[in-house]
Amino acid sequence: MKSFDSNGKLIGEINQFRTTDGKSVTTNTQYNSYNGRTTSQTVSICESNGKVSTTTTMGGKLLP
Repeated sequence: MKSFDSNGKLIGEINQFRTTDGKSVTTNTQYNSYNGRTTSQTVSICESNGKVSTTTTMGGKLLP
């Protein structure tokens, strides 16, 4: 899902997917509406046993 400001610029994005081993991965990325650069990203991973781990970065993106 993508969120846009009143000028049509991308300001946020949420993605979710499942891995082959049953984990659910959700990413929430926020963008600067002036220059389009990433301001923060949060990645949450829910394992099949219910354990959740979350990582947040400021000023960039996490790469797989």
